[in-house]
Amino acid sequence: MFTRRVLASGLGASLALGAAPISAHAFSPGQVPPTTPVEPAPAPPLPLYVIDTAIDDSERMTVETTINGRGPYRFVVDSGADRSVVSETLAAELTLPRGRDVMVHGIGGSAVTPTAHIDQLVTGEARLSGVELPILPPGRVGGDGLLGVDILQNRAVVMDFKQRRLEVRQSTPEYRGFRRPQEVQVVADQKFGRLTIVNCRINGIRTLAFIDSGAGSSIGNMALSRAIQARARKNADPALAVRLLGVAGGETIGEYRILKSMSMGDVRMTNLAVIFADLHIFDHWKISDKPAILLGVDVLKLFARVELDFGSDQLRFRLGAERPTLQA
Repeated sequence: MFTRRVLASGLGASLALGAAPISAHAFSPGQVPPTTPVEPAPAPPLPLYVIDTAIDDSERMTVETTINGRGPYRFVVDSGADRSVVSETLAAELTLPRGRDVMVHGIGGSAVTPTAHIDQLVTGEARLSGVELPILPPGRVGGDGLLGVDILQNRAVVMDFKQRRLEVRQSTPEYRGFRRPQEVQVVADQKFGRLTIVNCRINGIRTLAFIDSGAGSSIGNMALSRAIQARARKNADPALAVRLLGVAGGETIGEYRILKSMSMGDVRMTNLAVIFADLHIFDHWKISDKPAILLGVDVLKLFARVELDFGSDQLRFRLGAERPTLQA
């Protein structure tokens, strides 16, 4: 996983590579030593960043889930996934009957995927009955399964990073105006079945911001990158080129850069490290030409507690030790 320190050292190295070495010795015309051709050093490989994978063990929070009355199993809540998913391992363990093959769209691409028929999936106060859910390899799931927006409709997801607790419960639209101490409310609406922050600006640019609780890092599209560079003009910050690899295969080149600022309602954050690339999911949603970003756990965990309320179209952020700054 990249960090700001890795990014800074990588950018420094990439800038230094472009400069020719300068010798401190001087020679008269008759003393110039003969030169021999020197083979250029091979360019260092671009850093590799793996997409379409679950969060690593140090950051993953899972919720207890039962399938057909058996369990509990550990499922990752993924607000960026259209559908809930079971892992190949769990489907085999439960000998779940196979359903129809379906097309599954992920961040990095799409693929035809087998499904498993499930009589009942229950987590907290939410359930799915009589459904066929895609089966994915464990490397793309990160747990026993994923809970997508199909089960999160009219529910609230509470991610307590301080207590390392995850909860799926009933939405509370009646508390729309209620705010706890050290808590900030952000208005959202639902596009593509996901919570989208209504008033998000990145480096002053109005941006479609989707909450993706199943992603370890935030990813913006290249339309946002171009808008950032156009606004900064000659003072644009350099970016580190990276290779993006999907678990299902396929590799593309992206950018890794630091955002100067991001505001969501009354919350303002600075110096956020973000990947930029033209990924399949932006094409699938037909927003590749509009500035957009998927906000992953790297942003969410800056807060002590985050509540995604799909029923009231609101997000609630509770400030923690690493507090983002509030706008005046």
